[in-house]
Amino acid sequence: MSDKKSASAKAAQRRIHERQRTRLRPGKLASLNNEYLCDCTIRDISEGGLRLVLDRNASLPKEFYVFDAVAQTVAEVQLRWRDGVAAGVVYLVPPADIKFYANAGIRKLAQKFYAVEE
Repeated sequence: MSDKKSASAKAAQRRIHERQRTRLRPGKLASLNNEYLCDCTIRDISEGGLRLVLDRNASLPKEFYVFDAVAQTVAEVQLRWRDGVAAGVVYLVPPADIKFYANAGIRKLAQKFYAVEE
């Protein structure tokens, strides 16, 4: 077995939750200070977290928000690993419908052009 396959097998054994693959599921990332970080694609979803593919090699803080544009949810997450534009995060606060957030900065994530001030 190659080293890469062996590493993947070990990672799968450490997973607590089964992951579900997604297809081109758009997302947006924002800091806990409501600053836009970048767009992303949510590649895998599990009960415990997400695998993200960033649209660029952006710097990520240890903790941030992920907005799922399909489900219209926001989750507070913690960065667990990073490999180029791919990143794995675990939920600190599980996804909740964006309409439950009173924070105007977070609600802006649902806008089509979040990074553009009106």
